[in-house]
Amino acid sequence: MAKKKEKAAAKEETVQAVEGELEDEEVADDNSPEAYALTGDYRTDYNEICKRSELAPILLKQRGQSPASLGTEPGEGVPTTYTTKDKYEYLKPCVEVEQDDDNKDSIKSFYIKGWKVSTGILNVLNLAAPQTLTTISFWRCGLDREALHIIVNMLSKIAIRSVSLDGNPECAGHFHLLLSEDCTISSLSLRSNKISCTDIALFSTALATNKSLTNLSLHNNSIEDEGAQHLARGLRMNRTLLTLNLSGNKLTDVGTKALSEILTSLTLSHEEIVARRKLISENKSALATDDPPTTPGGRTKDRPGSNSRTGSHTALDKKGKGGASGKGNKKQDKMEKPGTKDGRKSDMGNKGKDDKRKGAADAKKGNIKKGTAGKKYQEEKEQEPEVVEFSNPLLESNMSEKEGKIVVPGNYALTCLNLNNNAIDDNGITYLYKALHFQENSTMKRGIKGLLRLTLKNNRYDNESRYYTELVDIMTRRDPFYEQPLIEEDQSNITAQT
Repeated sequence: MAKKKEKAAAKEETVQAVEGELEDEEVADDNSPEAYALTGDYRTDYNEICKRSELAPILLKQRGQSPASLGTEPGEGVPTTYTTKDKYEYLKPCVEVEQDDDNKDSIKSFYIKGWKVSTGILNVLNLAAPQTLTTISFWRCGLDREALHIIVNMLSKIAIRSVSLDGNPECAGHFHLLLSEDCTISSLSLRSNKISCTDIALFSTALATNKSLTNLSLHNNSIEDEGAQHLARGLRMNRTLLTLNLSGNKLTDVGTKALSEILTSLTLSHEEIVARRKLISENKSALATDDPPTTPGGRTKDRPGSNSRTGSHTALDKKGKGGASGKGNKKQDKMEKPGTKDGRKSDMGNKGKDDKRKGAADAKKGNIKKGTAGKKYQEEKEQEPEVVEFSNPLLESNMSEKEGKIVVPGNYALTCLNLNNNAIDDNGITYLYKALHFQENSTMKRGIKGLLRLTLKNNRYDNESRYYTELVDIMTRRDPFYEQPLIEEDQSNITAQT
């Protein structure tokens, strides 16, 4: 009996010890940085997570704040004396932040420049990052692969639009991780990262399927001709990227030729043809399932017969054939005015009225408040840029067949290309001229110009060569800000009218 009691007591002591350890672990988990719930005040969240991580917080500074005002409260005034330490205060590590426009306690961007960022501080920035964050910049911060993974984790949680990682060469072979499937980056700067042709190969593969990136800067790297060929393969199927900076990458005519070829037309490979057929099959099956049910009369249940296009056309045809009375024909003739079709005004004439009606309707529904809110809505509509949406190049309807191969339009989405400070000579200029001449005269993409800006400073071509002169002439006409000079006859007519 005594032994049984001893065993039972020992068992109870073990259970109590285990329960105590579990309670301690729960308390520790509650105090862990990961368990912290953000309050919405970035400075409070940042300092608390630093405390839980047992890290000294790095100074948070408002972007654009002068070094002399560091550590000065708003009511204290500007100090009149300085010490040697204060003189070099701006050299201390700090995180420059910009406040969010709607919530002053939160931030919309942060910038870190010129100091080694540890993984501990990166984890703090990751955990404290608010949903309002749209821009991050790490300039020469000694980032490595582990640090880049933390940044990728941050990008997976927040819809960050602009990322700058200039001067971090240790990440050169891993930048393709930024272009994940759920990527939201629209502007990416990877300048001075010693990116080689091998490093850019993986990045180009990810770029081919990316749907968000519009601005890419690869200035001052070591991509060279082989890397340019990888980029050209990535841009074959990409119709999102608008601006590409390849200045200072040791490109020659070989790389220039690869980039020029994708601007004209593309001959689909066997794999691309198979992918095209698969996409067409999927689209047909999707359309078949989305078609609304029809009645025995051939009309859809979703649309009454009186409103169907077939019914309206039939009524007009009857009037045109004399089925209606003479008064009806006169009324129809009266409705038809110059510049109109079938008595209906053109869409261009009703565009402004439609916008006003839409704004008024939204105001009635409560979507837009009266007064300043309505004006703000109108201003946003006016400032909204016109974006040309490109379809999947594999589904291009404007295709042709040449020597038994399918040919589709090339990359007309790219509008700005920077090739400054390379080794391009007259042959490269010839390739570029032929590509742009093709875009000018091709009927494959009517109404879409293609490349609008091309810079070629500090290369090895002859400024007085024929192809360079004609290339300048083409790009001058394609420049969206170019204004063609008036002819003398037109000027005299304008003067006479005034």
